[in-house]
Amino acid sequence: MKRQFSMLVVFAMVLAAGSVALAQSNPFVGTWKLNVAASKFEPGPAPQSQTRTWDASGTITVAGVSQTGKSMGYSYTLIFDGKEHPSGGTVPNGSDMVSSKKVSSHLVTAKFTKAGKVVESTTFTVSKDGKTLSIVAKGVLPDGKILNNDTKWDKE
Repeated sequence: MKRQFSMLVVFAMVLAAGSVALAQSNPFVGTWKLNVAASKFEPGPAPQSQTRTWDASGTITVAGVSQTGKSMGYSYTLIFDGKEHPSGGTVPNGSDMVSSKKVSSHLVTAKFTKAGKVVESTTFTVSKDGKTLSIVAKGVLPDGKILNNDTKWDKE
């Protein structure tokens, strides 16, 4: 019984170490806090705050406080195969599909589409030191307004 428990503990430690290694090898993985002062939102105004969590599977979860003081949040998953996958329908751009590619270890591109039409093209870039995530998003919002955001995120 003690041996089985010991083996279970060792197995759990190996899994945990593997998760940490995977997260360290992917600079996007982690929790990012929006640097509102360093970001540009068009159309504005900027949200009061946002936190973006990017997990090892490519799922991105965003939570925060909108410009009007209301809680907000959404999530989607990026699968780096260049094929379209459901976006979850909760993203602000109103898309129903997203395709993405990992261009390099520090650069990802994504296209969000609605009914086959591109509504947003986005680049995600992590700085060489791994401390800053830059997201440039261009497109058209569901209300017809032009989207041209350049946001900066600090690693927590």
